[in-house]
Amino acid sequence: NPEGLGVELLETLLRMAPTKEEELRLKEYSGDMSKLGPAERFLKAILDIPFAFKRIDALLYVANFESEMKYLRQSFETLE
Repeated sequence: NPEGLGVELLETLLRMAPTKEEELRLKEYSGDMSKLGPAERFLKAILDIPFAFKRIDALLYVANFESEMKYLRQSFETLE
């Protein structure tokens, strides 16, 4: 539910997305979870969700869709 998370939170989550190298290292980590920092534990949990950051990107698109459509409609009306 994109309205529940809010655009700001979705944008923040996308900015937190790990690089490919970081993602690989987190996925391969099998040590003691308590040795990871809070951010790393959070990202490791997120990465357990298939295509998590692509899903977040899609939710952000849906959350912004109405305002983008409204803006485009107004722009087209101006052109007419």
